[in-house]
Amino acid sequence: MNKQLLTIALLAPLFSGCVAAAVGVVGGVLLSQEVMDDATYVGRVKQDVNRTWASAKTSLSHASLKPIDVDNAARTAKGDVDGASVTVTVSTVDIGESEIRVAAKKYGVANGEIARMTFDKILADLDR
Repeated sequence: MNKQLLTIALLAPLFSGCVAAAVGVVGGVLLSQEVMDDATYVGRVKQDVNRTWASAKTSLSHASLKPIDVDNAARTAKGDVDGASVTVTVSTVDIGESEIRVAAKKYGVANGEIARMTFDKILADLDR
């Protein structure tokens, strides 16, 4: 049994990009966070979807040097952050709870660092 646990513990970092989940609270807003692949961050926040969407658009707009493309009906925004194409999607989970999904690609390749940076900025701005 202990050998199995040790093997799993040693192999876990190799698969961290596949499915990683963390449950916790950041400033009382973040309910849960998942990393779907190396460049897609998903988090549930305890905020109304309209407030979350407005904050996500503002955060992406501030991070992007170019104007962002916004689809308010689908609650999707696309912008250019540090040369990467970043897509932010906000959806309703429940009353007073919404989900933020951030994905980034640079040179056609997934870029987790920029996705994480943008995700963290949106959460920090949402907590203000």
